[in-house]
Order: sequence, then structure tokens, then C-alpha cells
Amino acid sequence: MEEAQEEERQKAQFARWIFEVLYSPLKTFQEIVKKPSIKGPLLILIITLPITLAGQYTSGTKFFLEAPTPDDDLWTETPPESLPLLWSSNNNISFDSQDHVFGNYSVSSSLINSTLIQMHLTEIGSFNRSDSGHSQLSFAVKWTNEANATPQTAVLQLFSLNDEDKKFEISIMDTITDSASNWANVSINLFREDWSQSNEPSWAAITGIGFLLTWADFGNITLKIDGLYFGRFAPISSSESFNVQLLYSLMRSSINFFLEWVLLSGIVLLALRSLSGWKGQWKTLLSILGYIYSTSIIYLIALALAFSALPSIFIRYNISYLEYVEAYQSSWGLPISTLSMAFYGWTAILCTIAIKNVQELSWTKAFLMSFGAILMSLILASVLGAFF
Repeated sequence: MEEAQEEERQKAQFARWIFEVLYSPLKTFQEIVKKPSIKGPLLILIITLPITLAGQYTSGTKFFLEAPTPDDDLWTETPPESLPLLWSSNNNISFDSQDHVFGNYSVSSSLINSTLIQMHLTEIGSFNRSDSGHSQLSFAVKWTNEANATPQTAVLQLFSLNDEDKKFEISIMDTITDSASNWANVSINLFREDWSQSNEPSWAAITGIGFLLTWADFGNITLKIDGLYFGRFAPISSSESFNVQLLYSLMRSSINFFLEWVLLSGIVLLALRSLSGWKGQWKTLLSILGYIYSTSIIYLIALALAFSALPSIFIRYNISYLEYVEAYQSSWGLPISTLSMAFYGWTAILCTIAIKNVQELSWTKAFLMSFGAILMSLILASVLGAFF
């Protein structure tokens, strides 16, 4: 009976090693080296997959993507002949195919010897400012004045209920003052408190958009608008493709685990044979070193908790990659980098202890071998991972 219990205990020992290596690595690696088992590292992978899934889902609820209405910059593209021109101005409206930011055109109006220019977009449907609806209006604006005079006023107007007398207005001078002859990208929060209003407009039915610029002196002036849309933010987790993203994340996590594990074992094998003449087998080393990834269980749990505590990130439509990196780094960069450095530092320490038990080396040599192998395995795994 006791022999049977001891046999069962030995069979389950590889599972206990996964957690014992975290708080008693010196003793545990002595036992692992005597009877290495590939089952332990494989179990680590199985344990980390649902934790990875939970972390990715949590992060998906904190990343908000802006969805534009309308799609494809339709309001500032030249309309098909079958559609009426929705833009009006105190002069003619034209579409400029040479000077634009998005799509193929910008919408433009020019006046000679004037102090005022206005452009209106009407019959756009009905947009509702609500928590579940559209929260901001974005556009690119450019003005020119042959005398290089700065506008005296610049106003954004939102018309309500198909009545241009019912309107909300807000100054946009601070966004366009320095944009003479240059495009300025502007996003206006519809929930700002400094909107003025005329004739009781309704936020539940925004049906038109206007731009009004005035100058103190007469001059030849031009106003151009591009990339005009209402935007609303929704978490990535609410998108139809999110389940596919989660599946892809699990696949990538598994691939990266195997690549780093195999590459690390191979690099350590070459180092041991070159520097100490170790004659053991690669499979043995693979089984031993796999246990150092027990740290990934704690790391992934910490990441999931960090994702839930960190502030949400709002990603605008048409955001550049550099702007995205800046937004990520300012909100999540430091805490996530700190956790990653702690994880790889802890992993390097366990790898040092494992190597020290595989072959008698000085602690300095074992650590340098461990640090170099982990760094090289990460670099090679990143390169090879791009092909999967």
C-alpha cells in the first residue's frame, strides 16, 4: 500500500515542482536534475493558456477604438452624380483633388475681398449625443489668407432638427489659429460644457454641421475641410472579430512559449559543451530548463490584474502608429515594462540555479550563461515568430 502511494506521489511530483521551484528553487532543481520530466513544462503551458485568455480579454475591455460615421470620408469626397450636393457656402463649393488629408478630395470654398467665410453641410441624417452614441466630431481644417491675417473668430456649428436657426456653437480658434496654409486635425468633444445654443436645439437630433470664420479686414480667403465624421468609442472586446483575436493570441502565446523554451535549451546546450565539456543530452536539458517558466504563471496573473487596474486607452480613427505608441507608453508603458523586467529577471535567476545544478560552474559564469541565453532566445524567437 505504501509502495503504491509512493509511486503515485512520484508520478505527481512533476506537477508539484512547478510551484515549488518558485519558492524553493535550490532544493527543487536538485530534485529535477535527478529525475527530469518533460510533463512539467507542458503542464506550465496548459496552465498559462486560460490565464493568457483572461488577460487578453481584460485588456480588450480597456482599449477603445473610434468608429467613424460615415465610413470612407464620404462627406468630403466628390458626390456621385446621382446624389445631391449637401454642402453650401456664401460662395461656390468645390472639391480639391490636389490638397487633401484623407481620401481623394477636400471640400473647399474661396472668396475675394471678404471678411467672412462659412460652409454648411446639411441633410446628414440625425445624430444623437448620448453615452452609447456619438461622443465627438473630428475633422481636418485649413484656411488661407493672402494678407496672412489670422481669423478674428472661428466657430463650429451643429444644426438641429433640419433648422439652421436651431444650433449649438463653440469656438475653435485655439485649434486653427496656427494652421494658416497648413492642415490641422481637430476633435471636438460633444459633451463639453462650453457649447452655446440658439432657439432650443436638441442634442438628440443633430442634422447639420457648419464652419464660420471671420477676419477684421477684407481679404482673399479660402477654407477647406476634410476627414469630417462623428465618432464613437467602443471597446475592442465588443467587436465581431474579438473572438478570433483571442484565438490568435492563444496560438501566438503557445508558439512563443515553445520557441523560447527550445531556443533557450539549445543555446545553453552549446554553451555548456563549449565552456565546460558537459556531455548530457539536449532532451534532458529541455526537461530541466522548462521549469524556469513557472514564473510565467505569476507574470500572466500580474499582467491580468494590471490590465484591470490601468486606465482605458482611447484610440482615434486614422491614428498614426507613432501616436498609438505614445498613447500606450504614457498610460501603460511603465507598469507593463516593470512587470516584464521583473519576470525576465526572476526567470534568469531560476535559469542560473538550473544550470548550476546541471553542471558545476561558478555562480558568475552560470548567471552570465543564463542571461545571455535568455536574451538570445528572446531575440531569435521574435525573428522566427514573424514567420508563423
